[in-house]
Amino acid sequence: MAQKIKSEYQSITEAYDLDQFKARAYQVVEILANYLANVENEPVLKWQDPEVAVASWSRDFTKTTPEITTIVKKFIDESNHLHSPCYAGHQVSTPLPTAALAEFVYSFLNSPSSIYEMGPASYGIEQAIVRWLAEQLYINTETAGAVLTSGGSLGNLTALLTARQVNAGYDVWQEGVKDDLAIIVSDQNHYSISRAAHIMGLGSKSIYTVATDEEFKLKSSELEAVYQQSQKDGKKVIAVCASACSTSTGSYDDLNAIADFCETHDLWLHVDGAHGASVALSEKYKHLIEGINRADSVVWDAHKMMAIPSLITAVIYKNRAESYSTFSQEASYLLDHNSIERDTCNRTVECTKPNMAMKLYLSLAIHGEEFFSDYIDYTHDLATRFAELIKRQDDFELAIEPESNIVCFRYLEKELNSVELNQLQKDLREKIIRSGDFYLVKTDLRGKTYLRVSLMNPLTKIDHLEELLCLIRKAA
Repeated sequence: MAQKIKSEYQSITEAYDLDQFKARAYQVVEILANYLANVENEPVLKWQDPEVAVASWSRDFTKTTPEITTIVKKFIDESNHLHSPCYAGHQVSTPLPTAALAEFVYSFLNSPSSIYEMGPASYGIEQAIVRWLAEQLYINTETAGAVLTSGGSLGNLTALLTARQVNAGYDVWQEGVKDDLAIIVSDQNHYSISRAAHIMGLGSKSIYTVATDEEFKLKSSELEAVYQQSQKDGKKVIAVCASACSTSTGSYDDLNAIADFCETHDLWLHVDGAHGASVALSEKYKHLIEGINRADSVVWDAHKMMAIPSLITAVIYKNRAESYSTFSQEASYLLDHNSIERDTCNRTVECTKPNMAMKLYLSLAIHGEEFFSDYIDYTHDLATRFAELIKRQDDFELAIEPESNIVCFRYLEKELNSVELNQLQKDLREKIIRSGDFYLVKTDLRGKTYLRVSLMNPLTKIDHLEELLCLIRKAA
């Protein structure tokens, strides 16, 4: 009988065969190592239209493919190569190989971090990491608290849900959302802030916007007028959201000035530091976030400027106790109020939450804090050098002097009007990314379209950026 069962379920036996697993693992590591060794010689992106991509991956899963190498090589070949020094597009990291190994180990064990007894090691590692992150922001770890969640968008939502529960003046969780709540944001805030407000049921009329200056930083001098308007409208402001830094231009708001305003009116200060909070690791650039320790909540993405694979976002609270008010639910099969300190699902949207901390923990343990400090310094210094290079060109212009690793610029043709010049930037970008020679993005700033690079890859050198300017001229 036992032999019959084994024979009938041979596919299960084969799927967990250790010899096959080891052979495939060695093959995959070898393929990835070769990819990393040769990525500079390959196109950043082999462009194909979406319908072609879908057709390319459609298959009959009743038929198996014994060779894992075929699929892995195809996936690499058709992906956007973030390890290429010519990738300078969206704010997505160039992952450390060490961090990728940590992801492999976690995925193999599938040990979640949201319920302590399901993953004691995962919980311990997460707590070590969030305390370390809080320490970098000079937040008192005796009173502070933090949780990891899946991305900056979810992080901003989580923090604002906490602000709502704490500052609404009533129990929103029990009574529902009334129409008197509002938030104050910059006109350069990340779209996830306004999206979070809408998810929370606030509506567009409850989002009060403060203008930014010529460097796209929130005008703290205008906060009072905006706040007074909200009061005339009968609104109760639950939070003010600051950027460190803004997504489009990489500009840092004056956090101390905004914190002064929030303290005057007893308002929750939330800092979206998804991209820029990592400058806390740099002696040279940490002045950019001076005052961040005064925030009630901060969002920090390690998958942006810490070379960690997506996703790993920390939501850091100045007062740990307030983080437990975000969600108030009964679920006896899962939530034990006697274990509120150790089960992080009480404080996050996720229930089955992956071990995000392992990849950062292992990278810190292997490479040390020095790597991350050097990484910040190098990418930010490179942006400054690129800006200086652009200023020496007669046919290019900068949007603003960069503060971070983000540079916005555009190609000029004197005979074109403003509409035609904007279209030219879009056409140039399209032509370049379809060529596979470089990957960059664009942004619109006060009616003008700019090309935009986020220098995330520590393998990118100024020579690659000089070549980019040549490619743009050629495309034009």
